[in-house]
Amino acid sequence: MVDFLKAFPYMTIEEYKWKYSIPFIRLMGLDNTRVHYLSEKEAERRKAIRVNDPTKLVNDLGLPVFN
Repeated sequence: MVDFLKAFPYMTIEEYKWKYSIPFIRLMGLDNTRVHYLSEKEAERRKAIRVNDPTKLVNDLGLPVFN
C-alpha cells in the first residue's frame, strides 16, 4: 500500500481502502504512462543515436523505419 500511495500522492489512505476496488488498484499500479526521467548518461546515449539526415527516418532505437 505504501509504494502505491507514493506513486499516487493525490490519493488518501481512506480512498485507497474504501473507494477503489482491488482490480482497479492493480490496473493503476500497472499503468506505465507516468513520466520516467532519464539519467544524464542515458540521455547522452540517446542523443548520440539520432541521425540529423531527414531522408533517413529512424525509430527510438536508431533502427531505420523504412528499408
